[in-house]
Amino acid sequence: MAEVKSRIVAFTGPKEGVGKTQIALNLALGWAGSKNRETILVCLDPLCRPDASYFLNLPNPPSLAELVQLRKGVESLPPKLLRGRIPTSTYGVGVLPMAKKRTEALGLSPALILPVLASLSESYDLFLDIDPFFPIQLFSFDLADLVFWVLLPQRTHLEASFILLREVRNLHFPLDRFSMLVNQSDIPGALVAQEIERSLQTVEKEVTAYLPWEDRLPEFANLQKALWIDRPHSPWIRSLKGLLPLLENTPPVARDWNAERFAVGGFSSAADMFWRGGPGAIEDGSPAQPFPASAGRTSAPRGSSRPSQWEGLKNKLHKQVVQALETERIRLVDNPEEAQGLRSKVEEIIKNLLGREQNLELTREQRSRFLTELLDEILGLGPLEDLMRDPSVTEIMVNQPHQIYIERGGRLSLSDKQFRDEEQIVQVIKRIVAPIGRRIDESVPMVDARLKDGSRVNAIIPPLAVSGPTLTIRRFSAKPLGTEELLRLGSVTEPPLQFLRACVQIRKNVLISGGTGTGKTTFLNLLSSFVPSAERIVTVEDVAELKLQQEHWVRLESRPPNIEGKGEITIRDLVRNCLRMRPDRIVVGECRGAEALDMLQAMNTGHEGSLSTIHANSPRDALSRLEGMCLMAGSDLPIWALREMVSSAIHLIVQLVRFSDGSRKVTSVSEITGRDENTILMTELFRFEQKGIGPRGDILGELAPCGHPPRFFPEFKTKGIELPVALFSDPAAQAR
Repeated sequence: MAEVKSRIVAFTGPKEGVGKTQIALNLALGWAGSKNRETILVCLDPLCRPDASYFLNLPNPPSLAELVQLRKGVESLPPKLLRGRIPTSTYGVGVLPMAKKRTEALGLSPALILPVLASLSESYDLFLDIDPFFPIQLFSFDLADLVFWVLLPQRTHLEASFILLREVRNLHFPLDRFSMLVNQSDIPGALVAQEIERSLQTVEKEVTAYLPWEDRLPEFANLQKALWIDRPHSPWIRSLKGLLPLLENTPPVARDWNAERFAVGGFSSAADMFWRGGPGAIEDGSPAQPFPASAGRTSAPRGSSRPSQWEGLKNKLHKQVVQALETERIRLVDNPEEAQGLRSKVEEIIKNLLGREQNLELTREQRSRFLTELLDEILGLGPLEDLMRDPSVTEIMVNQPHQIYIERGGRLSLSDKQFRDEEQIVQVIKRIVAPIGRRIDESVPMVDARLKDGSRVNAIIPPLAVSGPTLTIRRFSAKPLGTEELLRLGSVTEPPLQFLRACVQIRKNVLISGGTGTGKTTFLNLLSSFVPSAERIVTVEDVAELKLQQEHWVRLESRPPNIEGKGEITIRDLVRNCLRMRPDRIVVGECRGAEALDMLQAMNTGHEGSLSTIHANSPRDALSRLEGMCLMAGSDLPIWALREMVSSAIHLIVQLVRFSDGSRKVTSVSEITGRDENTILMTELFRFEQKGIGPRGDILGELAPCGHPPRFFPEFKTKGIELPVALFSDPAAQAR
C-alpha cells in the first residue's frame, strides 16, 4: 500500500461535554500504534485546560503560543526544529495545547497559528481537539481531511447540530468531510436511532457510528489511564476501531497554507475578543487579524493556479444544472425578488451536485469561488458579475477573453477576471440584448443596449471586430450624484453651481460639452434636479440613462430597425413628437446628428429651459459640431441663418474635462452673447485655474469667476432670484 500522506483530523461538536477529547485521544493512540504514525493532539481550547497532557502523562508540553513566539522574526519554522521541541509519549502521541495562560491565547490568531501547523504537518499527523467556539471550528474545518462531529443522543444536540451544519454548508464547507458520531448512544432516556437519523437527513447526513456508554471512563481519567491501552476490548474501543479504516481511506484535501487569506474579514464582538488579541497579545510585526467568516465572493489573484479539473467540472455541472432546471420546469426571470429566489434554488442544486463528486480537491475558498462563478455563468454575466456588484467600477471594457479592463476613480486597470473563450463573451452579449428585443449576429454585428440597472452597453463582434467580440459597459450610480457629492469631489465649486441653478430656474438653455467619460450625463442629471417640480419634463435619449428626480417626467427612447430593417424610430422622430406632448422642458440626452436642428427650433419656439449634451473638447468646438449636425438634417439654411439660430437658442455652454488623475471637473462656463456677422460671440464667465499637482498626482485648482457677469443678469431680479453680482468678481483683479 502507498504511504499515507500527512493527515489532519478534527474532533468537535455542538456543545461541551460530548466526549470529543476522549475520542480524539484514544483514536490518536490507535492510529499512531496501528499505522506507526507519529501523531500530535492539538488542543485548540482558549480556556487552556490540560486534560490531554494529563492523560498522556506529558507535563508542561510546549504550546502553540510558545511556538509562535519561536517563529517570531523567522520566515519559516523548520520541521526538524519542531521535532526536537514536542515530546511524544511512548505510544507515539504528543500534545500541543493552545497556550498555558488564557491571556496568551487571546493574542493568537489564525494568521499566526497557520504557519506553525503547516510546519508540523510535514512531520506529524495532526488530530485537532476543537473547542465548540465557532471561529476556531471554521479555522479547523478549512484544514481537516475529516471532521468527526460528536454529539449526544439528545434533542438539543440534534437541533444545535442542524443549525451549525446548515451554516457551515452555506459557508461552502463540503459536508462530505463530516462524520457524525453519537456518543453514549445507549444511556437511559436516549433518543432512538431512527429519530436521530431522521433529524440528520435534513442536512443530508447519516450517523457514521453509535458509541456505547463506557462506565470506566471517569475511573480511568482519575487513574491517568487511556482506555485504548488498558482496556482495548471494551465495546467503546471496538466502536472506535471501526473508524480507523474510514480515517485511512479518506483522501487528503487540498489545503491552503497561505496565511495572508486570514488578514481580511471579521467576526462578531465575541469572536473579536479572542481573535483580535488583548492583554498579553503576541506580536509578529503586524496586528492579529481574524479569519473571515466567509471567503465567498472573493476573487483569486490574477495568475493564481486553479485545479486542473476546474473548467471540466464547471462544464459538467453546468449541463447538469440546466437539465435540473428543465426537469423542475424552472425558468429564468427578470424580477429582482424572483431572481434572488431562483439564485437560491440554483445554488442548492449546485451544492447537491458538488456533494456527489468524489475526491474533489477543492479548498473551501475554491468551492466558494467555483459556486459563485457557476451561478454567475448560469444566471448572470459570467465573470463580469463580480465587477457589476462593485459600485466603485464605473466602466468595464472586454477586449479579449483574457483581457478585461475596468475603470475606478477615473483610472483604467487590468482586471483579474477572465472569460473562458470568445464564445462565452458572445453568449453574455446575447443575454444582455435578448430581454430588450435586440439581436447580435453576423448580419447585425453591432448593438447598443442597456442593462436593468441602467448601465449602457455597446457590443461589437466579428466580422467588424477583427480582434474578436468586444463589450463595453458604462455604469452609473444607483443614486445620481447630487450637489454635495460633486462639491466634495471638486468637480465644481459653489459660485458657478449657484449661478447654474439660477439659470435653470429662469429657463436658460444649457448645452453641456465634453469628451467621452467626462461626466456629461452626471452633470445633466444634476442640472435637471434644479427644474421646479411643477413643470413637465420630456427626455429623449438613444439609450435611456438619465435619472431625474421629478415626478412629472416622461421618458422617450429611440428604437433601432428590426430584423427586416423596418420600424426604426430615431431621436429626431422623438424630438418632433415630444413637441406635441406639451412639455415645459425638453432634455435631449445627447445630440449626435440631425436631431440638433429640431432641438434648436424647439428652443427658439417657446421651449426654453432645455438641456442637452454634446461631444466636444471646448465650447467653440461644441458650436462647430452643432452646426455640422444641423447641416446633416439636409436643410438649405445659409450659414449665417444657422448661426443666428444657434446664437439665439443656446444661452450657456458648460465644458467638462477628465484630467490625468481621473477626476472630472467643470473647466468653463461660457455665455453665448450674439453674432457678429458669421461669428458667434462668446464670453467666458467661469474658468478652471490649475494651481499645481498634489503629492498623489491630484490636480489642484478651482473654477474661478472671470469678472464678467452675464448679459442677462438683470433677469434674475425680475424673476425673484437674488444673485449677488460679486459672484462673478475676478479674485485676481480684486487682489491687484
